[in-house]
Amino acid sequence: MAPNEPSRETPRYAQLFIEGLKAAGVTVVAAVPESLLAGVYRMCAKDNALRYIPVTNEAELPGICAGTYLAGKKAIMVMENSGLRQACEPIARFAYCHAMPLVMAMSFRGEWGERNWWGHNHAQTMEPVLNALRIPFRFIARLDDIKPAIKKAYYHADSSNWPVAMVFTGECVEVPAYAKD
Repeated sequence: MAPNEPSRETPRYAQLFIEGLKAAGVTVVAAVPESLLAGVYRMCAKDNALRYIPVTNEAELPGICAGTYLAGKKAIMVMENSGLRQACEPIARFAYCHAMPLVMAMSFRGEWGERNWWGHNHAQTMEPVLNALRIPFRFIARLDDIKPAIKKAYYHADSSNWPVAMVFTGECVEVPAYAKD
């Protein structure tokens, strides 16, 4: 197996996610790793065609992606939906002051059936925060929707000069340990 090929253990959603990024011309993935998109992070770290930049705080993501855009390349912010609250100020500054097309991919923590008490507030605040910032978003729940959604997200962000968000759930995330019962 070639170094950049997915292993048999790589979830299908992660393979499609990486294929979608490459088809959209993304070369930089800035991320705060978390468990629901673990396959994506593992693949990004191994793929020489992507510059994978793990950060310690979601507030760092917009600056990395804005700098990448200003350099004429495409980047994506990848995080759990809780990270949106942390990244609000830099996202708002780049959007409202500079009309910056930023693309976010978030896992949807707090999905119906969530068993972690701390996950529920992430779902309760995500949509109101996105709406307050006037950021268009779509839930991506089916494997067949991953690649088209990524392509459309970049078209929308580029044509509107505005941030967009994809919220991954359903078949498009890791199965949480508690759901494997």
